[in-house]
Amino acid sequence: MEAIISIITELLRAGIPLAAKQVQLIRGAPERVQSLQDELQFIEKSLNEYDGAFMKDNKVNEWLTQIYGLALEAKDTIDTFKTEKHTQNQRNPVARLLYAWPHGTKLRKITLKVNMIKKKIEEIDGYRKRYCVDGQVVAKPKRNSEWLEKQRREVEEENVVGFGVAVEQGTNMLLTKALKRDVVSIVGTTGSGKTTLAKRIYGSISNQFQHHAWVFVPSRYKMKDLLLAILSELMPIEEETTKLDDVKLGEKLRNFLQGKRYLIVMDGVEETQLWETLEKNKVFPNEKHGSRLLLTTRSKNVASLASSSSSRIHNIQPLDDEARWELLEKLVFKDEKCPQGLVKLGKQIATKCAGLPLAIVSLSSLLARNKTYGNWLQIICNVTWYLNPQDSPPSFGILDLTYDTTIPEQLKKCLLYLGVFPSGFEIHARQIINLWVAEGLVGDTRRSKAEEIGRRYLEELNSLSLIEITRKRSDGGVRTFQIHEIWRMFCVFKSESIGFLQVHTKFGSHPFINGPWSWRLSIHYDLRYILSNRDYLPHLCSLLCFHNEDSLDSNRLTLQCKHFSRLKVLDLGSTRVSKVHGSRKSLSLLKYLKLNNPYLSSLPRTLFSLPNLLTLDIKNTCVILPCLPSGIWKMQNLRHLLLPPHTTLPKCPDHQKRLWHLQTLSTITPNENTAALIFGSKFPSLIKLTLNSQDMEQTKRCLEWLYKLDCLQKLKIINPTRFPTARTSFPASLVKVSLVKTDLVADDVMRMLECLDHLQVLKLLKRSIRGPKLEMTPNSFPQLRFLFMEEILVKTWRMGDGAMGSLEELTITRCHELESLPKQLWQLHNIRQVKVNSPSQCLRRELEQPSVQQCEVQIHF
Repeated sequence: MEAIISIITELLRAGIPLAAKQVQLIRGAPERVQSLQDELQFIEKSLNEYDGAFMKDNKVNEWLTQIYGLALEAKDTIDTFKTEKHTQNQRNPVARLLYAWPHGTKLRKITLKVNMIKKKIEEIDGYRKRYCVDGQVVAKPKRNSEWLEKQRREVEEENVVGFGVAVEQGTNMLLTKALKRDVVSIVGTTGSGKTTLAKRIYGSISNQFQHHAWVFVPSRYKMKDLLLAILSELMPIEEETTKLDDVKLGEKLRNFLQGKRYLIVMDGVEETQLWETLEKNKVFPNEKHGSRLLLTTRSKNVASLASSSSSRIHNIQPLDDEARWELLEKLVFKDEKCPQGLVKLGKQIATKCAGLPLAIVSLSSLLARNKTYGNWLQIICNVTWYLNPQDSPPSFGILDLTYDTTIPEQLKKCLLYLGVFPSGFEIHARQIINLWVAEGLVGDTRRSKAEEIGRRYLEELNSLSLIEITRKRSDGGVRTFQIHEIWRMFCVFKSESIGFLQVHTKFGSHPFINGPWSWRLSIHYDLRYILSNRDYLPHLCSLLCFHNEDSLDSNRLTLQCKHFSRLKVLDLGSTRVSKVHGSRKSLSLLKYLKLNNPYLSSLPRTLFSLPNLLTLDIKNTCVILPCLPSGIWKMQNLRHLLLPPHTTLPKCPDHQKRLWHLQTLSTITPNENTAALIFGSKFPSLIKLTLNSQDMEQTKRCLEWLYKLDCLQKLKIINPTRFPTARTSFPASLVKVSLVKTDLVADDVMRMLECLDHLQVLKLLKRSIRGPKLEMTPNSFPQLRFLFMEEILVKTWRMGDGAMGSLEELTITRCHELESLPKQLWQLHNIRQVKVNSPSQCLRRELEQPSVQQCEVQIHF
């Protein structure tokens, strides 16, 4: 049932309303489309009135199957119309006249298709009427549609109960007087609180060790990534380090820890092979300095192998009845006590959670929403099923309950979509937001662009403790994140059960088991598997691939897009596709295309004239595009264009033509034409621009007209350039400026940027500025919050009173000529962190002097 509702909902939102507005060339067409919309809305409403028991009837399943086929048919009809209408609108007046007859013929066929679908609905409606009247219908309990109080984070530290003894035991295991390196393991099931317990222990004792690090181990890890993660916790990572192989990284980590007392926490070690490899390569020195390792795992075998004896293993026990109730009461009522009339019911509900903290936390939001006896009685009558639903992993039922009742409706599909990514995958915020937009899960409103709404949705998912931020942008926003493993598993299970998406991995899953019920497919292993099934390809609307080193497609292959007649999203990631073939017709519905394979060196020109494309990301390919095809100006829906280096823009064939919706343009090699395009306001909505050129004059010409980009917020300039003389050349809307290898005079940079009232982030990287001094005038940079300086060639830094009054973080890396920091820096009220990596000798002596500072200072030599 949920699969059908999902399909019809997406159909109504994405297709039919637009068609109703646009079909004007066929008499009576708008009315027919509106009638079709009304019929499908009525069916959707009817489906929502009945529960799963009613839908298990075989005849009803036949009805649902027919509705599914109908929905796909209607969706294709609408998509075909939109493409045909757009194609005709793009033609010049003469061409429109020449194509008027074939265009009208195609639209008439669409009208006939609408009529046919309408007739099918009437036939299917007979089933609905028969089952709605005569069938034994069980009404679903109505649920309040208001947003519930945001789900509290999984067993937050201040709310942990029942772990007091466990924290003490774990701490005692680690802080013994033994000097030999020791390993302590925490063992427990999913959702039992292993990570929470480890965090409590780590937070209480980490300051007693000379060096300490915390690292999460995904279920499918790469040794190189794991070693880099540990190293990054212990020291600044140079670019050269990231290029080392596993063996060299292991040696680097071992050399760093040699002779030191350290504490390393590895959260989520599920394979004995991982520990055996680390021990074999002697990554963690086994010396007599009192060093410790703390592992969390579901595997008793891992714990037995890593820890020297059973006394070094802590098995998490389920919370007892008293602790369960204490945790539930604290989460629901915070600092208040539960009313006496609810205590008995509350304890019964807590008992049914089987001592699983995750289940208790998930239920708490539901209980806190309506603290009445009747509501709690209804919950206790259903909670057993939610905790142990048939055909699902343990605890998924409680996640299902949380999904249904505490997650806002507009976030549900966005959350489920995260299931396309592999376990432990670091998801880029911009990528997932652009995917949401392409899939129609997030859309523009009168007040906000879809991308802004997508960013808010990520914040909501984070606040609901559904994702964990792994890296932040320089302005504090989310750069990358991971979805909690138990929720990722739930998303895959839920998505496949309702036909939202399917996942295929090396270890299982059958993407064709339900036939065409799901038109989204994520492949975590071998792309050839899907390409071999020609019957399935025409149904596919979204295909996302995540290359695996063991996959067969490592030998490279050619992708024939002509088989994907409905494809809207194609993300091949780093899958080794050597060629992509596709005509404008076969890819006309495509909205999102990402190719991240460095072996890919050519693309069909048709990719640069697709009418519906929103995102084109080929920045990490080896495709050489001295100049983009002129067809790019036909892509009127384009929002994000990410290109490989050394790419220039084509001239605009029509002076009235603009890329109205383009927000991201990265990376462009500027030339005279680029400056003319900026001056001609060809990108009125541009938010982010990256320029990369060795020609200083060409870059300068572009910068001179930059004020024409009224919406520009982020500017990145790579390689030598010169700034314009006019201080008004840069738009006042700039929020972030990054300079890389620009070799600019420091005075010119300060003069140009200090007057930007909205500038919050400034990155001066890799010899971007030079000069004897860096001088900030009084009250300059009023809104600057984050300042990064790396390898700048400046000796003296001076600040006038009131400069950088909003600064929060300062990072200085390998600025070996910088001798001191301004005294005014320590007087800033908002500054909270200063990081200095590899300072000069003079600056090092200054920072080692005892002084009172209002912020945290981290120094790495």
